[in-house]
Amino acid sequence: MRNNRKLKALFAVMAVVLAMGLLALAAGCGGGTTSSATTSAGPVTNFDKTASLMNQFLNSPAATQTISATDLNKLLTSGKPADAPLVIDVRSATDYAQASSASPGHIPGAINIPFKTIASPDSIAKINAELAKHTNKTIVVHCYTAHTQSIDIPILYDLAQSGKLGSPAPKIEGLDWGMLGYNSVEKPPSYSNTYPLATASTQETATFPLPTVSGDLIAQAQQVLPNMPGRLNVGADQAINKKPLSSYTIIDIRSASDYAKGHIPGAINLPYQDLFKKVGDTYPNLVKIDRSKQILVTGDRHDLEEYVAIGLNLLGISQQKSNTGALGFDIATWNNTVGRKFTTADKNSLPVVTGAAPGGAG
Repeated sequence: MRNNRKLKALFAVMAVVLAMGLLALAAGCGGGTTSSATTSAGPVTNFDKTASLMNQFLNSPAATQTISATDLNKLLTSGKPADAPLVIDVRSATDYAQASSASPGHIPGAINIPFKTIASPDSIAKINAELAKHTNKTIVVHCYTAHTQSIDIPILYDLAQSGKLGSPAPKIEGLDWGMLGYNSVEKPPSYSNTYPLATASTQETATFPLPTVSGDLIAQAQQVLPNMPGRLNVGADQAINKKPLSSYTIIDIRSASDYAKGHIPGAINLPYQDLFKKVGDTYPNLVKIDRSKQILVTGDRHDLEEYVAIGLNLLGISQQKSNTGALGFDIATWNNTVGRKFTTADKNSLPVVTGAAPGGAG
């Protein structure tokens, strides 16, 4: 009798365990109430989606690489237009179409989509129509000096990754130094400054609440692009756009070791590879950014600076009256002993044309 009681108790325990296992299995197979759009930290927001995309983009070497002017010209003059990449000129329609003090013309075969309109439905339709003519599913984006093209590249990357530019997703590349390296009448950047570099680390001990993002990346882009600032240039008396350094929250996106060797005084170090990463239910680096002042992004590559600047603006991480901007031609214009510099070896005089080209202008 006693043994029968023990067996009944054992069977009861086993039945409870089995029932719990079946419930867990049902939840894991979609039979429960857990949503794929939620985590232990709560629902995935538009802020999360955009930050995740920026983190993926900035940690993909293939996504952030550039193509040299000479390599692009080789592809364009191979005698097989369909095998060449699609070139998108994001300068103004005027500088695309005619020679001026700012432009000698445009790269043969390039289409024109001014950078502030790259995320519009019409622009996306034009890109798809032109891309269909190319077996080489690569898009090369360029502007005057590689600053505004670098604003558009993360946006095009999102369009490609989300399937809005066809399948397979096209590769997006920037033209190294933009038209400045291909063929330009513009003056190259000046590297005459030797303003002070700090070696002591500046720590941001406070944290700041993150904004709410109402739309997805493309919706945000359509709002942000018209108000993106141009290059924030170093001027006399260590001023940036005629404002003292104290007017800015300065973010140095280089590695910790490069930052330690010398950085703009007051800059905090937030390496770009970790800037947009989420840990648990927070973004430990994004919350360190003080938005009470205009945010200035600096580093040793001006394209990376602009990638970060547009990413922060898409997330609403900017001063209310002044959008986040990038230092013109990187930290080398602050002090010529650091950073990457444009040299005579980067300057080319490759063929350009004026007037209309395949795809039309504007």
